[in-house]
Amino acid sequence: MKTFFFFGDSLTLGVNDPSLRGWIGQLCLVSGVPVPPATFYNMGARKHSSAAIAKRWKSEVEARLIPESKPRLLFSFGVVDMATPSGQQNVSTEASVENARNILVEAVETYGKKNVVMVSPFPVVNLEHRERIGKLSEAYLDMCADYDISYVDIYSRLATHEPYLNNLSDGIHPDADGNAIIADILHEHEHIVLWMNS
Repeated sequence: MKTFFFFGDSLTLGVNDPSLRGWIGQLCLVSGVPVPPATFYNMGARKHSSAAIAKRWKSEVEARLIPESKPRLLFSFGVVDMATPSGQQNVSTEASVENARNILVEAVETYGKKNVVMVSPFPVVNLEHRERIGKLSEAYLDMCADYDISYVDIYSRLATHEPYLNNLSDGIHPDADGNAIIADILHEHEHIVLWMNS
């Protein structure tokens, strides 16, 4: 029995999507993974940085696993890290990469490489914030390559994707149509296909 965990921030949670599905719900619908027996847990939390996710992910997985579970973990964060609500970046790029490395390495050691994947943070409307996210995504990609961890760079696909960017009514969060764009891109990516179906 496969059990899927999606960890991230409000973009993972699906804030601003009136369908209440978010990209995770839409991805699960198009994936063809049978429910039951599969179980999907959306573990997104608003305003959660990489540091906050690093503190909680493992205990939240352990609290939900049952003996026959075959866990699959997906992590997608970084937008909160690169935000500057008080004029200073919430988390430095270096610290964000280190948090991601610690999370992913432990997840791979615990649950196996084929069961862990990272999806890049998503672009936002504000250009300066978007550029910081882009640099972070590149740093995440390099780190994942160093550790042979599956990484899906959706940022590059969406950073100049006008239908997606125009869908962000608050400058950050997509509605159902924007989340469908994310789900369609992920559904076609080899890392996600293997992660969901292996």
